[in-house]
This record gives sequence, C-alpha cells and structure tokens, in this order.
Amino acid sequence: MLEGLDRIVAWYMADVRPLFPAGPALFCDDEGRALKAGTVRDRLARLLDLEQAVGETRFTPHALRRACATHQYERGMDLIAVQQLLGHRHIASTMAYVKPSHRFVEDAWQRATDAAVRALAG
Repeated sequence: MLEGLDRIVAWYMADVRPLFPAGPALFCDDEGRALKAGTVRDRLARLLDLEQAVGETRFTPHALRRACATHQYERGMDLIAVQQLLGHRHIASTMAYVKPSHRFVEDAWQRATDAAVRALAG
C-alpha cells in the first residue's frame, strides 16, 4: 500500500499544495483549511471506485494511517515517537495500532536469541 507514496507526496507538495492558500494544513480545502476526515474518506472512496479497486486493493484513510505507523515502527522508529506522530495520548493505543508483520517479530526474536546465546558463550 505504501509503495510510491513518497513520490506521490513529493508531487503533491511541489505541484498541488502551492495552488491553495497558505496555511498550516497539509491537505486543505479551497480556503486553505484542513480537510475534514469525512471529506478525505469520501474522496478516497470515489478515487478507488474510479480505479475499480476491489477487495484487498481498497483501503481507508484509517488503514493508511495504521500502515504508515507500522512501516515507521518496522523501520526503526521508536514506539514513543510513533505515539507522538499519531497524536495518541496513551502508549497502549499506539501498541494496539501498530501491527508488525510476522517476519518482523520473528527477526526480532532471532536477534534477541542470538544475542543471548553470544552473551552466554562469551
């Protein structure tokens, strides 16, 4: 889901966002105010309909937010930093939000086990 997202955001920032009034919102309406969640959800659904996306190829802004948080965590971002990024009040919310892949968990377990074995052998 995140493949090419960096290129899309870069294009948006360079070519689209400057067409709107200056303001703190990244994604804004015609007056420079932040888009409402419902507007984003509806526009995404309409674009996915135009693309004839079905099943696993459909996603919501919430799913994109979860995927981005998980991606950042799996790339080494500290869980507290992810919490700050998401604006969660409690770390438990972030822990429930981030869903690392089985491969990520297996690799983390293997690294921890290898380190423990080396410490015992050394």
